[in-house]
Amino acid sequence: MRYKIAPTYSDTYIEIDRPQPLVDSRIEHLIQDVLNGKMDKDISDSVYTNFKKEMTDWLATSNVNTLSGFDNFTRVDIINGCTQFIDNIYMQGPVQTLKGDYRYHSRLNPNIAFSVPGYLREGLPLIIAMPFPSTGDVHTQMKEVLDEAQDKGIDVHVDGAWLACCRGIDFDVSHPAIKSVGISLSKGLGLGWNRVGLRWTRQTTPDSVTIMNDFHMNLRAPTMIGLHFIRNLPADYLWNKHGNNYYKVCADFALTPTKSIYLALCNGIPVGISPLIRYLENG
Repeated sequence: MRYKIAPTYSDTYIEIDRPQPLVDSRIEHLIQDVLNGKMDKDISDSVYTNFKKEMTDWLATSNVNTLSGFDNFTRVDIINGCTQFIDNIYMQGPVQTLKGDYRYHSRLNPNIAFSVPGYLREGLPLIIAMPFPSTGDVHTQMKEVLDEAQDKGIDVHVDGAWLACCRGIDFDVSHPAIKSVGISLSKGLGLGWNRVGLRWTRQTTPDSVTIMNDFHMNLRAPTMIGLHFIRNLPADYLWNKHGNNYYKVCADFALTPTKSIYLALCNGIPVGISPLIRYLENG
């Protein structure tokens, strides 16, 4: 498995359409560990318990982000990445999202009518990515959105798919409007091929995710692989290793940095720079 490395240091290799997460040589080595069976062989139910605890602890070790308020949530479940987190919410009825959020929403509904802060639809659950995909940062009106949601009886579900690849995020999830938070390892550890993460919910309500967890129906392999990666990579690994090269690429190609290690802005439009960071890594 080999990810794109720019053969030359050129803006030709700035990714316009689908920016890809940063997967470096060390992550590729861990992928080879998995393919060659060089990881913990435990396939008992303890894999689930260990993953919930170790990923939670792993997130808390970050020195580049400050995430707090998780003690306000009574339940933690394993998810098949944040896509399952989103799908599960859609299964329960209509939802609303904001313009500029994850493209998956418009793929599910090509005729989607985006909501606008200040005019959120009362009582209709809101899914909002944090950080926001079109900016690589916390939504500029996040506090106002949460306060409006609380006033209008809107359950907010925070999609933290990119949190593990970010720096400079200071966010408290304890706002009473937030009913659940999902965080996956796909973007932060190059595990899009092995989607796994955690969902925190304010209260236990039976749904497809809780049932999968309660009856140990989650696939063990993705959970085992997730454990292998978080046991071998610090939470801040990508920024500590490639942060300087990230800012060099942004400066060299007149891009605006974001808080995501593989995303920058070109005239306000999000673009991917992973191939250029890999060029510098291997140069």
